[in-house]
Amino acid sequence: MNINNEVDLIRRKLKSENDFSSNPIDLSLGVIPPFIGSSDIKLIIIGQDPTIKNVASRKNITCTLNLDKKNALRTYIHGICSELGITIENVYATNLFKYFYTIPPAETMEVLRSHLKPNLALLQQELEGFKNIPLIALGEPVLRLLTHENDKVREYWDYNPITGKSNGDFKFSQAIDNKLLRDFYPFPHQPSIRKVFYKNTFAKYLKFMKTSLM
Repeated sequence: MNINNEVDLIRRKLKSENDFSSNPIDLSLGVIPPFIGSSDIKLIIIGQDPTIKNVASRKNITCTLNLDKKNALRTYIHGICSELGITIENVYATNLFKYFYTIPPAETMEVLRSHLKPNLALLQQELEGFKNIPLIALGEPVLRLLTHENDKVREYWDYNPITGKSNGDFKFSQAIDNKLLRDFYPFPHQPSIRKVFYKNTFAKYLKFMKTSLM
């Protein structure tokens, strides 16, 4: 399967039949392919889309999550890998939406919900080649698109609103409860990991993830 060709067909069809004036699909930029490590794949990371706020910088994006470049997000993913006992070379990272919108589409969730079906079907097909590989969903918009509209990452990390800490009763999204039809672990996107709750719970949730995969 040529993913880029499939994505191009999807975005052009959506552009012609179901585009939104509030946030049009941007066909002036290319499709963004997955990041594929050079070793055996041991972790899959699912992002949202490549539409960063800085319009001028979008043309410099060449793969999912910009993982081919040294940046804060790659450092974050490296930290996840280290806790799991793997390296970034064991990662396959892909986006739910692999093309650009005019503005970051988390600001227009109705657009993403309307465009979800063909992109989700392609993602499911893409992941067929990675049976029994653990999945991480990166960011709250992706979590909500794959589960329920009001889901929060911190609920899976067992946030206690009284103490501001985790009680440690962690969970993941089970295949029977999500649209992806695969178990996955919700993680905050990179900027949110700086928040005290996530920073203090990061290693504990990864220990839970590692234990639950055994």
